[in-house]
Amino acid sequence: MMPAAAAEVALVKPSNPIAKFSREFLWSSWSIAEFSGFLLYEELGRRLKKTNPVVAEIFSLMSRDEARHAGFLNKGLSDFNLDLDLGSLTKAWKYTFFKPKFIFHATYLSEKIGYWRYITIYRHLKANPGFEVYPIFKYIENWCQDENRHGGFFSALLKAQPQFLSDGKAKLWSRFFCLSVYVTIYLNDCQRTAFFEGIGLNTKEFDIHVIIETNRTTARIFPAVLGVENPEFKRKLDRMVEINQKLIAIGESQDLPLVKNLKRIPVRQTCQSLLCICCRYIWMHVSLYLMSSDSKLLFCISWFNQIEGRWCN
Repeated sequence: MMPAAAAEVALVKPSNPIAKFSREFLWSSWSIAEFSGFLLYEELGRRLKKTNPVVAEIFSLMSRDEARHAGFLNKGLSDFNLDLDLGSLTKAWKYTFFKPKFIFHATYLSEKIGYWRYITIYRHLKANPGFEVYPIFKYIENWCQDENRHGGFFSALLKAQPQFLSDGKAKLWSRFFCLSVYVTIYLNDCQRTAFFEGIGLNTKEFDIHVIIETNRTTARIFPAVLGVENPEFKRKLDRMVEINQKLIAIGESQDLPLVKNLKRIPVRQTCQSLLCICCRYIWMHVSLYLMSSDSKLLFCISWFNQIEGRWCN
Protein backbone atom coordinates (compact mmCIF):
# COMPACT_ATOMS: atom_id res chain seq x y z
CA MET A 1 0.00 0.00 0.00
CA MET A 2 1.18 3.52 -0.77
CA PRO A 3 1.69 5.71 2.31
CA ALA A 4 -0.77 8.59 2.48
CA ALA A 5 1.94 11.26 2.45
CA ALA A 6 3.58 9.81 -0.66
CA ALA A 7 0.23 9.39 -2.37
CA GLU A 8 -0.60 13.02 -1.65
CA VAL A 9 2.52 14.17 -3.46
CA ALA A 10 2.50 11.66 -6.27
CA LEU A 11 -1.20 11.41 -7.05
CA VAL A 12 -3.35 14.08 -5.47
CA LYS A 13 -0.95 16.83 -6.48
CA PRO A 14 0.34 15.87 -9.94
CA SER A 15 1.30 19.49 -10.59
CA ASN A 16 3.64 19.50 -7.60
CA PRO A 17 7.18 20.19 -8.93
CA ILE A 18 8.62 17.28 -6.95
CA ALA A 19 6.00 14.91 -8.39
CA LYS A 20 6.85 16.19 -11.86
CA PHE A 21 10.55 15.57 -11.46
CA SER A 22 9.97 12.25 -9.68
CA ARG A 23 8.05 11.16 -12.74
CA GLU A 24 10.83 12.32 -15.06
CA PHE A 25 13.44 10.57 -12.92
CA LEU A 26 11.50 7.31 -12.96
CA TRP A 27 10.95 7.54 -16.70
CA SER A 28 14.06 8.96 -18.32
CA SER A 29 16.77 8.22 -15.78
CA TRP A 30 15.59 4.85 -14.57
CA SER A 31 13.03 2.98 -16.70
CA ILE A 32 14.82 3.54 -20.00
CA ALA A 33 18.21 2.74 -18.48
CA GLU A 34 16.98 -0.54 -16.98
CA PHE A 35 15.25 -1.57 -20.20
CA SER A 36 18.41 -0.77 -22.17
CA GLY A 37 20.32 -3.08 -19.85
CA PHE A 38 17.74 -5.81 -20.42
CA LEU A 39 18.15 -5.54 -24.21
CA LEU A 40 21.95 -5.57 -24.02
CA TYR A 41 22.20 -8.57 -21.71
CA GLU A 42 19.52 -10.50 -23.56
CA GLU A 43 21.37 -10.02 -26.85
CA LEU A 44 24.71 -11.03 -25.34
CA GLY A 45 23.12 -14.11 -23.79
CA ARG A 46 21.59 -15.09 -27.12
CA ARG A 47 24.83 -14.64 -29.07
CA LEU A 48 26.96 -16.57 -26.56
CA LYS A 49 24.56 -19.46 -26.04
CA LYS A 50 26.46 -21.86 -28.31
CA THR A 51 30.04 -20.68 -27.82
CA ASN A 52 30.01 -20.07 -24.04
CA PRO A 53 26.80 -21.38 -22.42
CA VAL A 54 27.91 -20.60 -18.84
CA VAL A 55 28.51 -16.91 -19.54
CA ALA A 56 25.37 -16.85 -21.70
CA GLU A 57 23.30 -18.09 -18.78
CA ILE A 58 24.73 -15.38 -16.52
CA PHE A 59 23.81 -12.71 -19.07
CA SER A 60 20.33 -14.20 -19.33
CA LEU A 61 19.92 -13.99 -15.55
CA MET A 62 21.15 -10.40 -15.59
CA SER A 63 18.69 -9.54 -18.36
CA ARG A 64 15.95 -11.02 -16.18
CA ASP A 65 17.00 -8.68 -13.36
CA GLU A 66 16.91 -5.65 -15.65
CA ALA A 67 13.55 -6.63 -17.13
CA ARG A 68 12.10 -7.04 -13.64
CA HIS A 69 13.39 -3.61 -12.66
CA ALA A 70 12.01 -1.97 -15.80
CA GLY A 71 8.63 -3.66 -15.39
CA PHE A 72 8.40 -2.62 -11.74
CA LEU A 73 9.21 0.99 -12.65
CA ASN A 74 6.71 0.94 -15.48
CA LYS A 75 3.99 -0.06 -13.05
CA GLY A 76 5.06 2.80 -10.82
CA LEU A 77 4.63 5.21 -13.71
CA SER A 78 0.93 4.33 -13.82
CA ASP A 79 0.59 6.35 -10.60
CA PHE A 80 1.47 9.36 -12.73
CA ASN A 81 -0.98 8.34 -15.49
CA LEU A 82 1.92 7.26 -17.68
CA ASP A 83 2.44 3.98 -19.47
CA LEU A 84 5.73 3.28 -21.21
CA ASP A 85 5.29 0.65 -23.93
CA LEU A 86 8.57 -1.15 -23.37
CA GLY A 87 7.88 -3.69 -26.08
CA SER A 88 7.60 -1.04 -28.77
CA LEU A 89 11.04 0.34 -27.92
CA THR A 90 12.72 -2.79 -29.24
CA LYS A 91 11.29 -1.93 -32.66
CA ALA A 92 11.55 1.85 -32.51
CA TRP A 93 15.14 2.15 -31.27
CA LYS A 94 18.11 2.19 -33.58
CA TYR A 95 20.85 -0.24 -32.59
CA THR A 96 24.59 0.35 -32.82
CA PHE A 97 27.22 -2.39 -32.78
CA PHE A 98 30.12 -1.97 -30.34
CA LYS A 99 33.06 -4.25 -29.85
CA PRO A 100 33.17 -6.08 -26.48
CA LYS A 101 36.13 -4.06 -25.19
CA PHE A 102 33.98 -0.94 -25.32
CA ILE A 103 30.95 -2.63 -23.78
CA PHE A 104 32.90 -4.09 -20.86
CA HIS A 105 34.37 -0.80 -19.63
CA ALA A 106 31.26 1.32 -20.19
CA THR A 107 28.81 -1.21 -18.74
CA TYR A 108 30.96 -1.83 -15.68
CA LEU A 109 30.93 1.91 -14.98
CA SER A 110 27.21 2.12 -15.68
CA GLU A 111 26.40 -0.62 -13.19
CA LYS A 112 28.72 0.69 -10.49
CA ILE A 113 27.64 4.30 -10.77
CA GLY A 114 24.03 3.14 -10.80
CA TYR A 115 24.65 1.25 -7.57
CA TRP A 116 26.19 4.26 -5.84
CA ARG A 117 23.44 6.60 -7.05
CA TYR A 118 20.54 4.45 -5.88
CA ILE A 119 22.08 3.20 -2.65
CA THR A 120 22.94 6.79 -1.71
CA ILE A 121 19.35 7.87 -2.30
CA TYR A 122 18.07 4.85 -0.37
CA ARG A 123 20.32 5.46 2.63
CA HIS A 124 19.49 9.17 2.66
CA LEU A 125 15.73 8.57 2.61
CA LYS A 126 15.97 5.84 5.23
CA ALA A 127 17.72 8.30 7.53
CA ASN A 128 15.37 11.15 6.55
CA PRO A 129 11.92 9.60 5.93
CA GLY A 130 10.29 13.03 5.84
CA PHE A 131 11.78 13.56 2.36
CA GLU A 132 10.26 10.42 0.87
CA VAL A 133 8.11 11.58 -2.04
CA TYR A 134 7.36 8.19 -3.57
CA PRO A 135 7.28 4.75 -1.89
CA ILE A 136 9.35 2.95 -4.52
CA PHE A 137 12.51 4.20 -2.82
CA LYS A 138 11.72 2.04 0.22
CA TYR A 139 12.26 -1.12 -1.79
CA ILE A 140 15.41 -0.48 -3.79
CA GLU A 141 18.09 -1.83 -1.44
CA ASN A 142 18.07 -5.32 -3.00
CA TRP A 143 17.74 -3.66 -6.37
CA CYS A 144 20.95 -1.75 -5.68
CA GLN A 145 22.70 -5.00 -4.86
CA ASP A 146 21.64 -6.34 -8.27
CA GLU A 147 23.47 -3.40 -9.85
CA ASN A 148 26.50 -4.07 -7.66
CA ARG A 149 26.58 -7.78 -8.58
CA HIS A 150 26.25 -6.97 -12.28
CA GLY A 151 29.25 -4.67 -11.99
CA GLY A 152 31.12 -7.44 -10.19
CA PHE A 153 30.44 -9.80 -13.07
CA PHE A 154 31.88 -7.32 -15.57
CA SER A 155 34.87 -6.92 -13.29
CA ALA A 156 35.43 -10.67 -13.56
CA LEU A 157 35.07 -10.51 -17.35
CA LEU A 158 37.69 -7.77 -17.55
CA LYS A 159 40.10 -9.72 -15.33
CA ALA A 160 39.61 -12.73 -17.60
CA GLN A 161 40.61 -10.59 -20.60
CA PRO A 162 43.93 -9.04 -19.46
CA GLN A 163 44.48 -7.41 -22.86
CA PHE A 164 41.71 -4.95 -21.88
CA LEU A 165 43.58 -3.89 -18.72
CA SER A 166 47.31 -4.33 -19.14
CA ASP A 167 48.62 -1.97 -21.82
CA GLY A 168 48.79 1.74 -22.61
CA LYS A 169 45.62 1.65 -24.66
CA ALA A 170 43.74 0.21 -21.70
CA LYS A 171 44.82 3.15 -19.54
CA LEU A 172 43.63 5.62 -22.15
CA TRP A 173 40.28 3.91 -22.61
CA SER A 174 39.77 3.55 -18.87
CA ARG A 175 40.24 7.25 -18.20
CA PHE A 176 38.25 8.18 -21.29
CA PHE A 177 35.22 6.16 -20.16
CA CYS A 178 35.49 7.47 -16.61
CA LEU A 179 35.50 11.07 -17.81
CA SER A 180 32.64 10.46 -20.26
CA VAL A 181 30.41 8.81 -17.65
CA TYR A 182 31.16 11.29 -14.85
CA VAL A 183 30.60 14.37 -16.99
CA THR A 184 27.38 12.97 -18.46
CA ILE A 185 25.94 12.18 -15.02
CA TYR A 186 26.89 15.60 -13.65
CA LEU A 187 25.45 17.58 -16.55
CA ASN A 188 22.23 15.55 -16.68
CA ASP A 189 21.54 15.76 -12.95
CA CYS A 190 22.23 19.49 -12.85
CA GLN A 191 19.35 19.88 -15.31
CA ARG A 192 16.89 18.35 -12.81
CA THR A 193 18.01 19.73 -9.48
CA ALA A 194 14.36 20.10 -8.34
CA PHE A 195 14.07 16.35 -7.83
CA PHE A 196 17.23 15.97 -5.76
CA GLU A 197 16.56 19.11 -3.74
CA GLY A 198 12.99 17.93 -3.20
CA ILE A 199 14.23 14.80 -1.46
CA GLY A 200 16.71 16.77 0.66
CA LEU A 201 19.88 16.30 -1.38
CA ASN A 202 22.24 18.90 -2.79
CA THR A 203 22.54 17.84 -6.43
CA LYS A 204 26.19 18.69 -6.92
CA GLU A 205 27.29 17.29 -3.56
CA PHE A 206 25.31 14.12 -4.28
CA ASP A 207 26.93 13.71 -7.70
CA ILE A 208 30.45 14.36 -6.43
CA HIS A 209 29.94 11.78 -3.68
CA VAL A 210 28.69 9.25 -6.25
CA ILE A 211 31.56 10.00 -8.63
CA ILE A 212 34.20 9.69 -5.90
CA GLU A 213 32.81 6.38 -4.60
CA THR A 214 32.47 5.00 -8.14
CA ASN A 215 36.01 6.10 -8.95
CA ARG A 216 37.39 4.42 -5.82
CA THR A 217 35.57 1.20 -6.69
CA THR A 218 36.68 1.39 -10.32
CA ALA A 219 40.32 1.87 -9.30
CA ARG A 220 40.29 -1.72 -8.04
CA ILE A 221 39.89 -3.04 -11.58
CA PHE A 222 40.75 -0.31 -14.13
CA PRO A 223 44.47 0.26 -14.77
CA ALA A 224 43.95 4.04 -14.45
CA VAL A 225 41.22 6.38 -13.21
CA LEU A 226 40.80 10.14 -12.83
CA GLY A 227 41.86 12.37 -9.96
CA VAL A 228 38.27 13.26 -9.12
CA GLU A 229 39.02 14.15 -5.48
CA ASN A 230 41.08 17.12 -6.56
CA PRO A 231 38.94 20.29 -6.09
CA GLU A 232 39.94 21.43 -9.56
CA PHE A 233 37.98 18.56 -11.08
CA LYS A 234 34.72 19.82 -9.55
CA ARG A 235 35.50 23.38 -10.60
CA LYS A 236 35.83 22.25 -14.21
CA LEU A 237 32.55 20.32 -13.96
CA ASP A 238 30.74 23.37 -12.58
CA ARG A 239 32.12 25.49 -15.40
CA MET A 240 30.76 22.99 -17.91
CA VAL A 241 27.35 23.17 -16.21
CA GLU A 242 27.31 26.96 -16.59
CA ILE A 243 28.20 26.73 -20.27
CA ASN A 244 25.67 23.96 -20.87
CA GLN A 245 22.89 25.98 -19.23
CA LYS A 246 23.66 28.98 -21.42
CA LEU A 247 23.58 26.84 -24.56
CA ILE A 248 20.28 25.26 -23.49
CA ALA A 249 18.75 28.70 -22.87
CA ILE A 250 19.84 29.87 -26.33
CA GLY A 251 18.43 26.72 -27.92
CA GLU A 252 15.06 27.18 -26.19
CA SER A 253 14.75 30.84 -27.15
CA GLN A 254 12.38 32.06 -29.85
CA ASP A 255 15.18 33.57 -31.92
CA LEU A 256 15.80 32.68 -35.53
CA PRO A 257 18.30 29.86 -36.11
CA LEU A 258 20.89 32.31 -37.45
CA VAL A 259 20.56 34.52 -34.36
CA LYS A 260 20.87 31.47 -32.09
CA ASN A 261 24.09 30.45 -33.81
CA LEU A 262 25.50 33.95 -33.43
CA LYS A 263 24.64 33.96 -29.73
CA ARG A 264 26.35 30.63 -29.26
CA ILE A 265 29.69 31.97 -30.55
CA PRO A 266 30.77 33.92 -27.42
CA VAL A 267 29.51 31.12 -25.18
CA ARG A 268 31.57 28.59 -27.04
CA GLN A 269 34.60 30.87 -26.91
CA THR A 270 34.45 30.77 -23.11
CA CYS A 271 34.89 26.99 -23.19
CA GLN A 272 37.80 27.05 -25.64
CA SER A 273 40.09 25.21 -23.26
CA LEU A 274 37.49 22.50 -22.66
CA LEU A 275 36.94 22.12 -26.39
CA CYS A 276 40.70 21.87 -26.78
CA ILE A 277 40.64 18.98 -24.32
CA CYS A 278 37.97 17.22 -26.38
CA CYS A 279 39.97 17.74 -29.57
CA ARG A 280 43.05 16.28 -27.95
CA TYR A 281 41.04 13.28 -26.82
CA ILE A 282 39.93 12.69 -30.40
CA TRP A 283 43.48 13.16 -31.67
CA MET A 284 44.86 10.65 -29.22
CA HIS A 285 42.34 7.93 -29.94
CA VAL A 286 42.69 8.35 -33.69
CA SER A 287 46.45 8.19 -33.23
CA LEU A 288 46.15 4.86 -31.45
CA TYR A 289 44.76 3.37 -34.63
CA LEU A 290 47.09 5.18 -37.01
CA MET A 291 50.29 4.64 -35.02
CA SER A 292 51.61 1.30 -33.94
CA SER A 293 55.09 1.80 -32.50
CA ASP A 294 55.65 1.81 -28.75
CA SER A 295 57.31 5.22 -28.89
CA LYS A 296 54.26 6.78 -30.52
CA LEU A 297 51.97 5.09 -28.02
CA LEU A 298 54.01 6.56 -25.18
CA PHE A 299 53.73 9.93 -26.89
CA CYS A 300 49.92 9.57 -26.84
CA ILE A 301 49.98 8.66 -23.15
CA SER A 302 52.11 11.73 -22.46
CA TRP A 303 49.51 13.90 -24.16
CA PHE A 304 46.78 12.30 -22.06
CA ASN A 305 48.67 13.10 -18.88
CA GLN A 306 48.87 16.73 -19.97
CA ILE A 307 45.13 16.77 -20.59
CA GLU A 308 44.31 15.18 -17.26
CA GLY A 309 46.51 17.80 -15.66
CA ARG A 310 44.30 20.49 -17.17
CA TRP A 311 41.38 18.89 -15.31
CA CYS A 312 42.81 17.74 -12.03
CA ASN A 313 46.11 19.46 -11.26
